Amino acid sequence: MIRDVLDDLFSKKFLDDHLDEWGIVEHCDHPTSLGYSTTITPRTIYEAVDRSVDVIVTHHDAWKFMFEQRDEVCGLLQDKGLTHIWAHLPLDLADFGTSSTLLTKIGCHHVYKSSEGEARIGELPAPTNFQSVCSTLNSLLQEQPRSIYDANRTVQRIGCVTGAGIYTSYIRDAMSHDIDMYLTGETNLYLLEYARHHELNVAVYSHNYTELPGVEMFAYRLCSSLKLEMKGHLGDAHF
Repeated sequence: MIRDVLDDLFSKKFLDDHLDEWGIVEHCDHPTSLGYSTTITPRTIYEAVDRSVDVIVTHHDAWKFMFEQRDEVCGLLQDKGLTHIWAHLPLDLADFGTSSTLLTKIGCHHVYKSSEGEARIGELPAPTNFQSVCSTLNSLLQEQPRSIYDANRTVQRIGCVTGAGIYTSYIRDAMSHDIDMYLTGETNLYLLEYARHHELNVAVYSHNYTELPGVEMFAYRLCSSLKLEMKGHLGDAHF
């Protein structure tokens, strides 16, 4: 049943071709409720138990490189009888996914999707000052930016790679489509230096919360298809 819903959302062929980018772990035979977060941790599971959630939906799995935390998550899911559904690349590429949904939520219409599909470009209805765009994001994401570069130019076109959009190649590609601002969920020295070189506005928020609007959209679609009660966001760290 869950796999059928995922096939409808992302296409069976795509999921079959990317088996390491999504997953279903079922420990609840008759689920009635669903909650979501960007990243699954032991804290997520305890919150789910406290709120009588049967199905946890996330963007990130408990990755192997998290070592003993992954072991604890897997053990807790089994011990507490919870089902976990996650979609990483499929959600990044979906038209209702991470970058696409974030741009829509701040009032953009979509003008470009990169060939790899992770990067999106949206356009605001009219030129807006950079501080105003950041204020909208602050309210939506319930956090302040982790880093910014204010190039003192108005913003209409925004390039967006939620999560780990740290690569200068993403900015270079987006600039070929006349962006005024780059929005992402992680940064490093080179990203900001490259943006400054081109006098491009940059806003960096947390990895978890730039992706949360897309995760929420995914969770609500699953909830509707599986006819479950929505229990809401289970919490994420503002890292």
